[in-house]
Amino acid sequence: MTQRRVEPLPAADFEFLAAALPEGEAVARVDGSASALTTATAVDDAIRRARTEGQAFTDKQLAGLGVLWGKAVSQASGWTWARIVDQDADHICLVAQDHAHACLPLAFIAEQVESAEESRALLVFEMISKGPLPEANLEELLFVG
Repeated sequence: MTQRRVEPLPAADFEFLAAALPEGEAVARVDGSASALTTATAVDDAIRRARTEGQAFTDKQLAGLGVLWGKAVSQASGWTWARIVDQDADHICLVAQDHAHACLPLAFIAEQVESAEESRALLVFEMISKGPLPEANLEELLFVG
C-alpha cells in the first residue's frame, strides 16, 4: 500500500486556483453567485457542449473548469482543498473532513473532457454531495471520481 499524506495547500496553489476560476466560469457560462448544483451542472453542460460542437479546451480553460467543479464540490460537501503527497509527487485535491475520501478535480475534469464516454461530472458531484460514498478502509484514502 502506497503511503499518502494529506497536507495543507500551499499559498501558491491557492493563488493558482483563484487565477483559474474566472476562466472556468467563462467557459461554463456561470458566475460565482450560482449555487453548487447550478455550477456543477454548468461544468457538465460545458463538457457536453464542447463535444457536440467539436470544441477543444485550452489548458487554461481546462484548469478553470476543474477548479470550478472543485469549488462546487467543496460548497456542497464541505470538502476542503489540500495537497496529497504520494511518494515523489503531489497533487491538488479535495479531501473529506475525516480524510477518508478525496478527489482530484483538475485531473477528473480533464479525464471527462478527454474521454469518449458520457461525462460523469454531474453524477460524481451528486455522489460526493449527497452520498453514500463507498466505504473507505481505516487509514486509507479512497479516491472518488
